[in-house]
Amino acid sequence: MKQKRDFSDQELYEFRTIINYLRGLTQNGIFSEITHPITKILDEAIDFSWYMYDVQEFPEIVRLTINKKILGSNKRIHDINHLKYPPSHLVKSYGRCNQPGQSILYASYGLLSILSEMKPELGDLITISTWRSLDNATLTFCPVFKNQPPDGTINLTSQRYEKHFQNLLKELPKNAAIAVEFLNQFVADAFSKRFQHNSNDINYLVSAYFANQMLYKYKEHNIEAIFYPSVQQKLAFENLAIKPEVFDAKYRLVSVKEDIVVKTPRDGDGGYFQQGISKCENFDFDNDTILWTDKFHQTDESMTEYTKVGYDFS
Repeated sequence: MKQKRDFSDQELYEFRTIINYLRGLTQNGIFSEITHPITKILDEAIDFSWYMYDVQEFPEIVRLTINKKILGSNKRIHDINHLKYPPSHLVKSYGRCNQPGQSILYASYGLLSILSEMKPELGDLITISTWRSLDNATLTFCPVFKNQPPDGTINLTSQRYEKHFQNLLKELPKNAAIAVEFLNQFVADAFSKRFQHNSNDINYLVSAYFANQMLYKYKEHNIEAIFYPSVQQKLAFENLAIKPEVFDAKYRLVSVKEDIVVKTPRDGDGGYFQQGISKCENFDFDNDTILWTDKFHQTDESMTEYTKVGYDFS
């Protein structure tokens, strides 16, 4: 975070007015007609040398792939690339940390978080992949931290970053510190905003804008990832969004497992429940291939029934 020049009282007033205007403009959703004006206002109003960064190792991360979204049916995945980020030319929509045409690797730390983020449906064949950092590699990342869970519990990671952030603000001139805090709260609110499942992807415009600023336009540091609270987990746990080239250079696949979703929260009784099908820890990395075996966690009779109703484990 770098902002040594102070704001005049008038500049501070104008800056806060612009941010409040954007809050009102985006509060109830964003429509395609106003995407360009919003982006133009953000470009003109914000000098993004005003953000905090950190460096640390994330030794192991987890991803969940819904097979039918990749292959069109409940068919086994063999290509390791299908478990990673999508090719940029296939990214047609905004995400919380990506703009259209921009690929990003989303990951988390455990099955609970990624199930709530990905929301597989009843009967889906899913592939859960675990990735481990190479040679204790670290990530340089921007944390999003200013909002706490709405239920009164404390996210200790966000609390720690907030404390550090407040110490950094003391190094800034008075009005600049106010502006920096005001902006960071606006950023956190954008990343924390909850939308209905399958709602208009343009609603992610503001968080995607700031993600792009952090990852590709942050002048002082080479930012490799964004560390932000999970909206689906009510800000209690964090997710990671990592640049594809950074992920490829710093992580290696160590385990994949296949499950079939047999219960979802939409059933009205608790969370997700999966039936384990198989697990694999052997890979041909030269050919990006998962070396599945013919061993399954379920009985032969069960596997035969699954095949009859359309699952393909060949």
